[in-house]
Amino acid sequence: VGAGFIGVEWATELQHFFPKLSLTIIDFLPQCLGPLPAKAAAYCSKYMDKKGIKQYYNTKYDPDNAEFWKKIGLPQGKPEKEYVCIGV
Repeated sequence: VGAGFIGVEWATELQHFFPKLSLTIIDFLPQCLGPLPAKAAAYCSKYMDKKGIKQYYNTKYDPDNAEFWKKIGLPQGKPEKEYVCIGV
């Protein structure tokens, strides 16, 4: 949860060292790396696409709502692990 600097770094590092993991990153903002220019966000998003990291933007984290899990491609509900990587 969170597609800022920490969330993106965490997801890409996990993918690099554990390539068989199924990873999904979500954020309430319309793009990853919110404060960066759109071109930088697009580059990062394209990289994550290439590496198989699923991305959902404009999406509020709502772990107690079954529809939320369906929306992000997890109709069975909560994944095995969740990491919340949001700043203050």
